[in-house]
Amino acid sequence: MSNILYIYIMNTNLIYGLRDPRNDVYKYIGKTTVGNSRPLSHLIKSHNQLVNDWVEELSKLGISPYVDIIEKDISLELLSEKEKYYITYFSDLYGELFNGGMNIRECINNPSILDYKHIDYSLTTLMNPGEIFKMLKVSTGFCDETIGHMLNVGRKTVYRLKEGETNITLETVIRMIFFVKYDMQDLFNFYFDKSNEFLGDYPDTFEQFLTRCNSDENFIKMWCNKFYKSKVVIKKIVYNKRAKKRKK
Repeated sequence: MSNILYIYIMNTNLIYGLRDPRNDVYKYIGKTTVGNSRPLSHLIKSHNQLVNDWVEELSKLGISPYVDIIEKDISLELLSEKEKYYITYFSDLYGELFNGGMNIRECINNPSILDYKHIDYSLTTLMNPGEIFKMLKVSTGFCDETIGHMLNVGRKTVYRLKEGETNITLETVIRMIFFVKYDMQDLFNFYFDKSNEFLGDYPDTFEQFLTRCNSDENFIKMWCNKFYKSKVVIKKIVYNKRAKKRKK
């Protein structure tokens, strides 16, 4: 009997998130020891006035926040620590949450993490892939073939980039921008921190690393992919029922 009661108590301790249906971004993270009743109460009356304002704003559009259970079965001792972790994680991912911050009220009516200045810069960048290629060429000092390995593209795509053509996949342009923003020193630092995971003869210095990148296609592809995924590809945590239905 005591075991059953323990399991029940554990199931009531959870971390939940309130997600904006306009852009699938979490705006509030909370913890509870009373199960689902706590997160659902925010949709009626929240202790957080910003959440109330946000819910009211959404209701004018005929929509309401999604309520997701992010993690459950958490011991009481770890609950506050888990809440802090997820607040930090989603703040870094999406911007300031309603949990706290100086400019959080601005995101009630403007759910995007971008503003028009970002859009203007982005448009200029995306319309000039040839200029990004030049910057990448200068910053790396690599030949065209090696840059192709960095970007996971073939010679034809490299040629189109050099010619400034715009019919390039968005993924390729993003990778180009990424490797201009994070230069080879950043890549080497990442490699140096992670290379002990692998067996084999790996270069020890920055100069040896650059030489290996220029001469070993598999080596540069592997480390560029690992570095790129560590910074760009973030697996979104989704536990809501609608998402599960879509996966089936």
